[in-house]
Amino acid sequence: MLYFMFQPPVLPTASSVTKMTTYVARPIVAVARIGKELSLVESGARLESRNLKKFEMSIHTEAYVARNDSLKLEEVEYLEPEGNELLVDIVAASLCHSDVKAAQGSFHMKPPMILGHEAAGYVKAVGKAVSYVKPGDAVVLAYAHCGQCRRCLSGRQPYCENMFGLNFGGGRGSHGGVVVRDADGDRLNGMFFGQSSMSRVALVRESSCVKVECSREELQKFASLGCGVQTGAGAILTRNVTKPAAGSSIVIFGGGAVGLAALSAAKLTNPACLVLVDNSSAKLEMIPKEILQGAQVMNTTGKSPEVIAADLKRLTPTGQGMDYAIDGVGNESVVLAAHLCLDKLGTMLIVGGSPTAKLSPKIEGHLVGGLTTRGTHQGDSVSRVMIPHLINLWRAGKFPFDQFLTAFKFEELQKALDETHAGRVIKPILVL
Repeated sequence: MLYFMFQPPVLPTASSVTKMTTYVARPIVAVARIGKELSLVESGARLESRNLKKFEMSIHTEAYVARNDSLKLEEVEYLEPEGNELLVDIVAASLCHSDVKAAQGSFHMKPPMILGHEAAGYVKAVGKAVSYVKPGDAVVLAYAHCGQCRRCLSGRQPYCENMFGLNFGGGRGSHGGVVVRDADGDRLNGMFFGQSSMSRVALVRESSCVKVECSREELQKFASLGCGVQTGAGAILTRNVTKPAAGSSIVIFGGGAVGLAALSAAKLTNPACLVLVDNSSAKLEMIPKEILQGAQVMNTTGKSPEVIAADLKRLTPTGQGMDYAIDGVGNESVVLAAHLCLDKLGTMLIVGGSPTAKLSPKIEGHLVGGLTTRGTHQGDSVSRVMIPHLINLWRAGKFPFDQFLTAFKFEELQKALDETHAGRVIKPILVL
């Protein structure tokens, strides 16, 4: 878990970003703790890649920068957008566990880097090749994709053949790949998931943008849709993932944002049995009643995978097991419980995951039971289809994702992390 302590910046009145506005940040001191390690970082600390060539045109702003085991809000300098890039004036950025893992150095992109991959804002400036949006448009930000490979052209953008470079490469081809650097002129990795949006202004790939029409207040809520929420909802609603038939028995493992999005989507399929499983009493107690309406809740504290599976089978109409088990956690004991609770011809879908977790179900069970086990990235969601669909469901009162959001000021990342770690917040949103 990360802990931060920083001095809030004092910003002068600023004009439009398109005029290359400079925000001047006060020197900041940050303290970060990951596990048992504690380090003190002062602004001005130098990194590798020193004395980069001066950017001819650039934009200065503030962003949360992860450096090894520390994180702080500091001044950064972006290149102006070129090609299919654009600048977005961020109005809200939500915090996902992948941001924490990246800050710890345990994700695909490594520090020093700017965090953030769930956000929303208004387009401020565009590169010459941008055609989908224009300055002033409201956008929700999601993962980036190339739009040209065989996966993208077949509607499977989450499996883009250029996914790694576009989302975790840290830069672009020109200027030696550098798109952002710190106040000392040292390179930072940017464009995390095509956006690195935990910033007042972000340099974003066009393919990460989903254009929406809404108020500023609504747009701040929609910031959470770009990754975790569309992943959970897509796991249920995308036709080539599960798409349960009416009358199915469904269990969701994990009461976080991904699991609750899956639960909310599952209720739309008219299931005969719907169960939410978690091993945290505190988390289960703070989930809004509107989210849990129509579902059964199981607290699995202290239970083995075998006992959990047996208990779940007894809840189904047939007593034979679940048709669908959605794993939003990703540890081995949950994977085993999800496998064991299935009825014949059942499907286990892995939505959450750990780099070290292993699949433990036996092949014989799959063979004799006709079982299916598969994973999904982003819930197989095509963002420009799924996110507007979820917004329409929300406006119709059928997908109340906003009930598990908690807003914090942009400068209150420490408080947001503390509240989440203490089990008092499910999905924190940093608003500007």
